[in-house]
Amino acid sequence: MGRFLTALTATVLSTSLLTSCSSSDSSNDTPDDLSGITLTFAVQSAEYAAFFEQADVFDDLPYTLETPVIVGPSPQLAALRSKASDVALIGDNTAAFEAANADEDWAETGPEVVTIGGASFTGSPYPVPALFVRTDSGINSIDDLRGKSFAYTQGGNSYAAYAKTLADAGLTPDDINPVLMPDTMAGAAAFVAGEVDAVIAAYWVVSQAVDSGEAKQLVGNEELGIPGGAGFLTRPDVLRDNKRLTALQDLFSRLGKFYSDWYPRHEAEVVKIYQDVLKVSPEVAQANFDNGKHGRLYRVGNPEFIAKEQALVDAAYSIGGVKHNRDISVVFNPILDEFSVPE
Repeated sequence: MGRFLTALTATVLSTSLLTSCSSSDSSNDTPDDLSGITLTFAVQSAEYAAFFEQADVFDDLPYTLETPVIVGPSPQLAALRSKASDVALIGDNTAAFEAANADEDWAETGPEVVTIGGASFTGSPYPVPALFVRTDSGINSIDDLRGKSFAYTQGGNSYAAYAKTLADAGLTPDDINPVLMPDTMAGAAAFVAGEVDAVIAAYWVVSQAVDSGEAKQLVGNEELGIPGGAGFLTRPDVLRDNKRLTALQDLFSRLGKFYSDWYPRHEAEVVKIYQDVLKVSPEVAQANFDNGKHGRLYRVGNPEFIAKEQALVDAAYSIGGVKHNRDISVVFNPILDEFSVPE
């Protein structure tokens, strides 16, 4: 197997426990020798660590890979900015929102964080992110959200879906009862408990309410113009380190093969990991696999993708969700595109 410093049952780290220790000094080494490199790839749920251990595409890593579980966009960003992690797994639009909220224009000063890759799940049966509503709320279209309680989180795809939903409905937060949650899981729990009328979530975290008929999906990510899936963020200083960049090139080449080849061919192993690690029912584990087999990495330098991300920032600005309406293309760095998605 590859060189991992995390167990299958990865530990959830709070930001108070994180220290700036992810990047070792490799400036005097040749780029080909990665034995002294440790990449800290922060994930949001423990099944990722299990996949890295199980999938043979990650065998024989020439560097050490750490995969701490850090839940939520804000803690992920805090870890990345403090150099406690090298790569953050958040939304593909998180860096764009950071640029739109920054005091200075990153197009002039240079970005503080950049998106270097992403995974989308086009055509998946359970879109993520999606808008779910309680069936007793009287919400049958996004126009019906006026006056209703709507749980949301800051940053990531969930916030993009929240902002785009309101913008498409011609609403602002003043027209609804917005309920800020620390992360998607907290919002889902409140929704399932009947404490809010609407939430942006994934099917598997609200399946109890959906399967019982107490809730329904109203719109999915593709209808909202959101690529969905995941975004991989890093800092510019990580990319300036030749050895660390070489390690990332190798890792994202393996990630591309994992999504396109290994995952869809190993249904039984994947479903078992979801059940054992996430402690979900066989039905939910199967639903996760059915979604995941559609996963593919995409090129973040694609102009069509960047245009979609710009539209999401424009939507967020229109509802007062970000401070500035800026050109955010600078945060999408295509330096790994040829490795993630070879021609």
